[in-house]
Amino acid sequence: MDIIIKGFITGLLLSICVGATFFMLMETSMSRGFKTALWFDLGVVLCDTVIIIAVYFFATWITHTIIQNAYFNLAGGLVFVGFGLNYILLRHRSDTLPQLKNRNLKLFMNGFFINLMNPSVILFWLGTMAFSLSKLKLNGQQAILYYGTTLLVMALFDVIKAYFAYRISSFINKKVLRIIYIFSGLVMIGLGVYFFFL
Repeated sequence: MDIIIKGFITGLLLSICVGATFFMLMETSMSRGFKTALWFDLGVVLCDTVIIIAVYFFATWITHTIIQNAYFNLAGGLVFVGFGLNYILLRHRSDTLPQLKNRNLKLFMNGFFINLMNPSVILFWLGTMAFSLSKLKLNGQQAILYYGTTLLVMALFDVIKAYFAYRISSFINKKVLRIIYIFSGLVMIGLGVYFFFL
């Protein structure tokens, strides 16, 4: 029970952090609908799961090969700048969306890769892994329970955030939505530039 509580607290803390995926989740829910936003969030959650598993088995290799590699930060920065420019310059022009299946798959992949290319996400999971193994002394099964609870809480709060964003979307006109696009794009570009200097 103690492990579940710690996992709940970790998931709650991560849920209230405002990052790139937060803005994109909210924007997607407001502009494309609640159910569509869940595909984006599914990609984020799957990415977090993959990172946790990779960190558990390859923590040393990830630290030296990826985190300390300037090319990874450069690539991550370019990805974020690219997404940011797309939000500012192109998103408002997409009056006709692709077929639902392709659109959902694209949002799923966006969520996965935006999360994957964010060095702070990998650093966070490296930190929590070090804490859970060294301080909490979790074994394999306990680690699964801890991180499973963390991911479940994160996903639940993401669903709640997406739902409330969808509920207020009826009060948002095209001009306000355009401002949201620009703001989200600037946040993405700002994060990308920040990653250049890590």
